[in-house]
Amino acid sequence: MEDPMENNKLFQVSTLAGFRNKGYDGQLSIKTMLAHGDTGFGTYHKLNGEMIVLDGIAYRALGDCSVEIADLSDTTPFATLGFLGKNEDQVLEINGDMICLMENLNKWIDNTQNPILARIWGRFAIIEIHGVWPQEKPYEELDKIVSDQSVLVLENIRGCLVGIFCPETARGINVVGWHFHFLSADKKIGGHVNNLIAGPLKIEFKIKENLSII
Repeated sequence: MEDPMENNKLFQVSTLAGFRNKGYDGQLSIKTMLAHGDTGFGTYHKLNGEMIVLDGIAYRALGDCSVEIADLSDTTPFATLGFLGKNEDQVLEINGDMICLMENLNKWIDNTQNPILARIWGRFAIIEIHGVWPQEKPYEELDKIVSDQSVLVLENIRGCLVGIFCPETARGINVVGWHFHFLSADKKIGGHVNNLIAGPLKIEFKIKENLSII
């Protein structure tokens, strides 16, 4: 249940610096993580799938981008989430790629000093995503692991982007700028978003006061 005292925070498991330093072993259960938010993303123990948290449910996008619901006993080494709840959605009139989407979000929300949590719905003319398969020790560098994953290109598909923006002050702690994960409307396909062409889109968002490590 949402805690009013925590409503204005964006929560994070570990740091980007620690995660990129091959910190892929899970350290917090999904059950405990979900007490801190209903919307967000991350990954799982040993990079066993890309995480998408939507409406309080943690989904796992496997290496082929197929999706399953994660077990509450699973663990995460790195995740970011917060409470978004139900908000009045607004239509963002864009027709372009991911750079266009990010530019329009920054212009429309007009805040680059605070973390922002967003849920963006619509039909995507094209969306390029990837999942991730579990890794074994000794772990490789994250960039090498990601480059080895298969990319899936989908056309004319409805779904939801979970988007998180972190300001420059979060450098080393999280990804600076916008970062998106995707879940299809039927919740069967998802993953990390590489690029897209879409519009118009409906968006719900909250500007958070700060980023807090769990």
